[in-house]
Amino acid sequence: MRFEKLDLNLLVVLDALLEEQSVSQAAERLHLSQSGASAALSRLREFFEDDLLVSSGRTMECTPRGETLIKPVKDALSLIRETILTPEEFDPAVSNRAISIASIDVVAHVLLTEAVGLFSKQAPNMRFTVLPLTEDPVAMLQRGQTDIIIALDYLIDANLPSEFLYDEDFVVISWKENPHIKGELTSELYEQLGHVSVRLNHNARGFDETALRRIGINRNVETFAPSFASVPRFVIKTDRIATIHRHLANQISGTLPIKIYELPFKFPTVREVAQWSAKNTNDEAVRWVVRRLKELAKNLES
Repeated sequence: MRFEKLDLNLLVVLDALLEEQSVSQAAERLHLSQSGASAALSRLREFFEDDLLVSSGRTMECTPRGETLIKPVKDALSLIRETILTPEEFDPAVSNRAISIASIDVVAHVLLTEAVGLFSKQAPNMRFTVLPLTEDPVAMLQRGQTDIIIALDYLIDANLPSEFLYDEDFVVISWKENPHIKGELTSELYEQLGHVSVRLNHNARGFDETALRRIGINRNVETFAPSFASVPRFVIKTDRIATIHRHLANQISGTLPIKIYELPFKFPTVREVAQWSAKNTNDEAVRWVVRRLKELAKNLES
């Protein structure tokens, strides 16, 4: 490769020649033939318009121009070695990287709030942004809107790197004083009662609505909440029920007057997966964040 008419490969030879001040020793050091080293020296002399090395008895010594090149050539090669050839080591304790993570609000509440708290201790100088997940999460990665997405496994791109985080199932919640539920929740009562649901992403149907239609369960949605985390507040002091993520229900059951019921029919589980773009495959900061998320997700499973 040439840079401004200089063959950059010759810099390695020049460094050895100036340091060894011997064509034969430079050749040995670089595993070149002596004729190859001599040819390289001739090309260097032509480029710099200077002899660089001259004979002095049985040895060689640098010309004044050669002397001035010793340090800058060595520094240039060291800089290339340290910044280009050697990957920068990631240390979360001192890194000041900014990382963005996009997810639905349920994941933000049950996983990312704890994660960001942990990150503030382990990576105090890093900055984290939690973004809402758009209708097309993969497009957010492709457009560079976020570094990591956390989405259901069927929404991710199979061609991009990903890491499974945790399984999620669903339960039913109601106000603790709902007068219509006595004992277990039945399928008949589930269909009779009014429901609270979520309509996100420009009125796209949620997973729960699609799954219920597939198994032939009809429900009467009377209220649409703006987010999953707000759903429990819309059932309080009403006769309505809601189908929500178990982890979210468990998290808020200790702070809100709600009761949790098992679904009275078989309902599919979902898998939450972290995904990042191909360009970040070897990004140690992204990989560190994903590893921490996976570790925290194990606590959800337990």
